Amino acid sequence: MGWLVGGAWIGAGVLALLVLGFCAYELSWKSRRLRREAGRIQALGARAQALQGEVAALQQRAAQLD
Repeated sequence: MGWLVGGAWIGAGVLALLVLGFCAYELSWKSRRLRREAGRIQALGARAQALQGEVAALQQRAAQLD
């Protein structure tokens, strides 16, 4: 009967290791994806600022033409 309890503990330990391994994989995958997305968002922000500068310059030129 003792082997049954020991087997249950071993099974629980293996299951816990599997769950922890899966969690570690998910966290690393999501952190990589979020870093990649953050880079894209920063690039879009820089492009938006450049476009705002161009719009302001065009507005000034339009005001000078009037």
